[in-house]
Amino acid sequence: MTRSNQQLVRLLQTLIRAVQSGKLKIRWIVALVVLAVGYFLLQPVLERSLGVDLPGLGDLTKNTQTGETPTKKTATVNTPTPRPADASASGELEKILRAGSRAPYVSPAGLRYTRGSKQGHRLKHVMAHAQDAPDRPGQHGVFDSNDPAEVVALVDEAYLQAQTGRDTRTQREEERTVYDVNLRRRIGYIGGTSGKRKNHPAAKHLRLVVEGDRVITAFPVRP
Repeated sequence: MTRSNQQLVRLLQTLIRAVQSGKLKIRWIVALVVLAVGYFLLQPVLERSLGVDLPGLGDLTKNTQTGETPTKKTATVNTPTPRPADASASGELEKILRAGSRAPYVSPAGLRYTRGSKQGHRLKHVMAHAQDAPDRPGQHGVFDSNDPAEVVALVDEAYLQAQTGRDTRTQREEERTVYDVNLRRRIGYIGGTSGKRKNHPAAKHLRLVVEGDRVITAFPVRP
């Protein structure tokens, strides 16, 4: 006998005992049996359609006897998380940043850092935001971390979150897409002359500009 069938039998036994003790009239037990059988038959269909686990008949019986309210189950939203850079990836980053390699770098999330910008490589351009430029006019977003692997992982995290649309503002500029992603934690601060005047306020948003899967720039902002 399956677990569901056992639960149905236990429920029927409970109802029969209630009738015998005078706590429940026959017409009510007939109605309850019809409802129980209907729930038993529809439970698998509802679970497949709704994507949630519904309480079994045994759980319903237990809650009825104890007077407890069944606990509401909420669906879990899976937010993609980037894979950390492995040793070989860290080696590639070092070659680009230290040895001057212009080879493209593909992050764990699939973002491509290629040649470009005045630094000669998009990865170098992004890492220019790992330190303040206090004399630069206006705002200059600065990452708290100056570790290339950590910065790449942070950009990956923002990119993956942007794909879900959660806490993200998206703009199109011809072939480029601009994401302002709220990561809901401090990731850096605002530097430059403007940030200096404001005592370097913390930044929780990351602005990511891409052309397809190619990174143009990425840095902390305060929208």
